[in-house]
Amino acid sequence: MKQKLTIHQFGPISDLEIDIDDILVFIGSQASGKSTVSKAIFFFKSLRDDLYRYYLDCYNQNKFDNSISNFAKLARQKFIKIYGSTLQSPNMKLEYRYRDEVEAYAYLSQDNHSITIEFSNDFIQTFRKIMDKAHSLYGELHPKSSSFHSSIEISAIKSKESALLKEIENELNWLFCDDRDIVFLPAGRSLITTLSQQRYNIDMGNERLSNADTGVNSLPKLDYLMQNFISRIDQIKPIFEEGLNNLIGDCFDSFNSPETVKTIIIARDIVNSILKGSYTSINGIEKIAFTEDKSTLINFASSGQQEVVWILLIIFLFILNQRKVFLVIEEPEAHLFPVAQKQIIDLIAIIVNQENNLDYQRDNQVVLTTHSPYILSSFNNLLYAHNLSYKSKKGDKVLDIIDHRFWINPDRLNSYILEDGTARTIVDREMGLIQSAEIDRASNIIVDTFNQLFDLED
Repeated sequence: MKQKLTIHQFGPISDLEIDIDDILVFIGSQASGKSTVSKAIFFFKSLRDDLYRYYLDCYNQNKFDNSISNFAKLARQKFIKIYGSTLQSPNMKLEYRYRDEVEAYAYLSQDNHSITIEFSNDFIQTFRKIMDKAHSLYGELHPKSSSFHSSIEISAIKSKESALLKEIENELNWLFCDDRDIVFLPAGRSLITTLSQQRYNIDMGNERLSNADTGVNSLPKLDYLMQNFISRIDQIKPIFEEGLNNLIGDCFDSFNSPETVKTIIIARDIVNSILKGSYTSINGIEKIAFTEDKSTLINFASSGQQEVVWILLIIFLFILNQRKVFLVIEEPEAHLFPVAQKQIIDLIAIIVNQENNLDYQRDNQVVLTTHSPYILSSFNNLLYAHNLSYKSKKGDKVLDIIDHRFWINPDRLNSYILEDGTARTIVDREMGLIQSAEIDRASNIIVDTFNQLFDLED
């Protein structure tokens, strides 16, 4: 059963209900709600990681509470960080179904009109079961009477605590019906690329800088999702000290299949082709090398390179490490030439087709927001390649045109146009393609205008 998101009277959305398919593509004019929907999916899915950290804090602080209210307050704070504290309709409600009878809700309370997060009874029961298990083990391993533990006993305690954390992780993966990494790649990525190289002091919004001379009020404030994005790229920058080729070489021995090796090489070539070079980060200095003796600092690279570099590198790392992932990517086409837009969809196709043998969900998932007809057309080519290869038995001929790693099963994809406060699917299920009329609507308006002008000629 697919997970489901329902939104009622929230932001630009009046009423919306969508299943969470493996590939979701949202189009629509500015302020139509694309970001609202993608952020909502991320918010509800990422509560799993927040709940894991909550259990860890409870255990480390020896503060166990069977009530879910404290966690709900943390979830509320996160919701406000993502969306801000602007006024909403008193009838607003968001609902997310993880599995049967396991749901989470966000709405405005009737008494003080503040955001409230609640969970279904089945969710709360599982929450309490895990909390009781953690509390019980803590009491067993850390009795109130002071005692001196031998090194062997300390090792045994750490082993049991490690087993508990793994059990909590597995329980939460089951509860949320998901064991993927959750990653949000926001729009405006080139700004962070520039700031990170110039070493600006950025107020992350959680606390003010203590030094009054730093000019806190003049510093740019970054939203919650951008903060997370920065934290993630700061963690992985050192991985690229010696470039993609050496990174791949270090991992080759662990690959047990020539097909896997070929897939990774194809992914690397796509990354380098879009970047027009190879990325490295040495001692915090990021560069794109074009040849052995020619390179540029990332903050002097083109806007397209700055915007896309971390989309490419993060996707590549998940492909290289064969990790499970749920990705939200806002406007992957930003500042990119149409050919590069097509290539980035090829790279996304590789990650969604990667076989991970997931226990809870079959495949990786990607959510995209876009304004680009080239993105939609690129998806259509990959959908059509899949259709031809399986329905027309022309797989060998299709392979001569599009590598099988890029083919996309239409059953795994849905695309919606957001307009008039709701979402309308634009996938033709009979054809297994995104409807061309929606792709061409903007260009048709432009062509019609040109034809009207042309008709004025004698």
